[in-house]
Amino acid sequence: MSFAETHNWYVLTSKPREEQRAFDNLCQQGYDCFLPKISKLKKRNQVKTVSLEPLFPNYLFIYLDKDTANFNAIRSTRGVGSFVKFGIAPAIIDSFLINKIKADIEREDTDKTVAELENYTQGEKVEITTGPFKGLDGIYQNKDGLERSILLIKMLGQQNEIKIENQAIEKVAL
Repeated sequence: MSFAETHNWYVLTSKPREEQRAFDNLCQQGYDCFLPKISKLKKRNQVKTVSLEPLFPNYLFIYLDKDTANFNAIRSTRGVGSFVKFGIAPAIIDSFLINKIKADIEREDTDKTVAELENYTQGEKVEITTGPFKGLDGIYQNKDGLERSILLIKMLGQQNEIKIENQAIEKVAL
């Protein structure tokens, strides 16, 4: 029996928001683990920031030999919830899929800035979230440097162009 036939990728759940803790503890024990992360735009206290977040919240992957792995020890690791199961058997993920996710993550730039993650297109509807125009909707026109954008807003019965900080606008959900 070959190495590839006995080793598989399994799916683990983590305890809430403890994916990194589970990943770190399993790696310290010598296991081959995978916790895919991507850059996401977060807004805290009216300030947009970029953070590296798990692609699959509360899930991570572990590469194990099904014949020799101690599944109970893995489940007892700090941060780990349990194995994802289909019936009584742990869920197995095809290596091709794991390699594809790894390749996609590597191709994706994880050191993105707020400006790179805010992809506004001309004509897109946005809402102003702070400042004197707070609560008004506008139409995105284009960038005015790295920190500001030009919007069209309707005031006093006519369209007006204003320049506003990118931190102060958000896309309107349709």
